[in-house]
Amino acid sequence: MSQTRELAAAIDIGTCRTRAILGRFTSDNKLDVLAFGEVPTQGVRNGVVVNIDEAAESIRKAVLILERSTNLRIKKLYAGISGQKIGNRSYSCYRMTDGNEVTQAIVKGLSDEARRHSVEVGEKIYHLVPTEYTVDGEREINKPVGIAGRRIDATFNIILASENYEKNLCRAIEKAGFELAAVYVNPYVQGTACLSQDEKEAGVVLLDLGAGTTGISLYYENKLRLALELPFGGNVISNDIREGCNIIPRHAEMVKVNCGFAMTDLAPDHKVAQIPEVEGWPGKEISFKSLSGIIQARVEEILEWVNFQLESTGYVDKLGAGIVLTGCGASLNGIDKIVSYMTGLDVRFGKPAVAMKEQLFNEQLSTPGSANLLGILIHGLIASRNLKYPAGMVDPVVQEEAPKPEPAKKRSGGFHDLVGKVKDSFDGLFEDTERK
Repeated sequence: MSQTRELAAAIDIGTCRTRAILGRFTSDNKLDVLAFGEVPTQGVRNGVVVNIDEAAESIRKAVLILERSTNLRIKKLYAGISGQKIGNRSYSCYRMTDGNEVTQAIVKGLSDEARRHSVEVGEKIYHLVPTEYTVDGEREINKPVGIAGRRIDATFNIILASENYEKNLCRAIEKAGFELAAVYVNPYVQGTACLSQDEKEAGVVLLDLGAGTTGISLYYENKLRLALELPFGGNVISNDIREGCNIIPRHAEMVKVNCGFAMTDLAPDHKVAQIPEVEGWPGKEISFKSLSGIIQARVEEILEWVNFQLESTGYVDKLGAGIVLTGCGASLNGIDKIVSYMTGLDVRFGKPAVAMKEQLFNEQLSTPGSANLLGILIHGLIASRNLKYPAGMVDPVVQEEAPKPEPAKKRSGGFHDLVGKVKDSFDGLFEDTERK
């Protein structure tokens, strides 16, 4: 098999940044990243594509970085969708066994029934997670095929989203000149990159603090119990700073990143942030304490919504591994302390849980903000590996050599010109005959 068939390209179209990655699995199952590209995002609001032309341009620029650095032409992309209309729905059903044994066909029939009866107009099911199988009253069965019994009950966690999310994303990718290989819901793939199996078994929450959305993924007993997104993130904090301090959006984002603290008690007492004068806006000073007071108020509001979603699952008291923070918002000073204070759980920052081959991009990808991009790439590589005849994701760029100019023939006189023309004719005839 060609080495290019082992490659897959993924793209994470965030509210602020669009990031692309090209990689593969090595023979010892390590993740080998060959190229990485990042550009500012346009045409996306709260994680959703709202301007197809602008989003397509961001995609094209990010993927162009991959192509130039590897001399490969990328054809297909794996991508993720985000937005407030990502939701979960629980569905239970049962089957009677034929011959008193659970077969693969019976299990498939249960999942097919869950897909048929759980979708509403405008929705699409993206992932179906079996959370529990019960055979003749025996619960907590993970692999029911082959177990003797007369009746099997199944409960599924169905992860769905608005169909328009994928439609707009697909149009933007196609307009950029690529094909959409597959699409995943972001909270579904993030845990793949940053959570260990032990954490998923003990019970853990992955909290992805993005610019436009806040993603929540809850695992317990190695099963995804909750995957959704709240429709606000770091941008609402920047907007509060802009309005509260009466400064332009660019400066609001700058002081949040460089001078902001998630808790007022952590901010220095006598330090101020200098806001330069720009285009008629006078320069000013903002104290770190005042700035952090604005940030803390909004962070607390976001975490109250997070607590509400977690408590509705009934698993909060069972989360032995606490909370793992990912996303660009995880870089905010003191964010781990306020999350722990508001939720009462242990908190750590996310980092890749998958083994990675040493490459130049490991430093860029070892941050909490890379969870989504790596998760999409890993799922894309697994999907392409499972195909019997994997479609080409990338092709080598063939550079054709320019034909060499023929030397000019000097002739003088009519007789020599006539001989030269006849010779040229015979030369062309002999060349064509040789080719044939």
